[in-house]
Amino acid sequence: MNADISLIQLFCVTIIQIYIILNPPSVIAVMLGLTNRNTIEERLLISKQVSIIGGLLLFTFAFFGQIILDDVFHISTEAFQVGGGLYLFTIGLSMLLPKNSQISEDTSSSEKSAFNFVITPLATPLLTGPGTITAILVKRTEIPDAIPYICAFYGALMVTMILVYCSFFLGCKFSKYLTPFLLEIVEKLVGVLLACIAIKSILKGITTFVQCL
Repeated sequence: MNADISLIQLFCVTIIQIYIILNPPSVIAVMLGLTNRNTIEERLLISKQVSIIGGLLLFTFAFFGQIILDDVFHISTEAFQVGGGLYLFTIGLSMLLPKNSQISEDTSSSEKSAFNFVITPLATPLLTGPGTITAILVKRTEIPDAIPYICAFYGALMVTMILVYCSFFLGCKFSKYLTPFLLEIVEKLVGVLLACIAIKSILKGITTFVQCL
């Protein structure tokens, strides 16, 4: 990034770029599909938790991303993409397969609580995934090494996560207009969407790995 870029430009451009990469609308669709048996209040709580955890992951990788992936775990971005893709594919497949009614009755309490999905797959790899982490690492290296620019960058990340939560909030409020039948349809569509995202992530990871050989 050009060193003579203004702080306002850096701030605004970072917000726009990171928000687009995070793509909250797609995550909201997945959340509604996973929480079709939850109340709006529970969805709002899940949204808050996903936003907080996603934000913490975002800042963690902004500060220590390269060290965590390369030096500590020796994990490449490509491996992260393939692993995350495989996990998403299993989630999407489970949403598409018919549910056994007896099992549904016995596990109604666990299904009622969709908080198991807060960390994975919602906070990661959907909201803060390999693409986001890579973009953050690249963006951080482009910023001039000066305190005002660094503060503007991290301030932009904070504002972005606030906008992400606002998007989740509006999505949850809108969900009250969705009937159980429509939510069931959303769940199936989200299952297909997750499977497609997963395959795309796996193929991208493999392609990038092969190109680097």
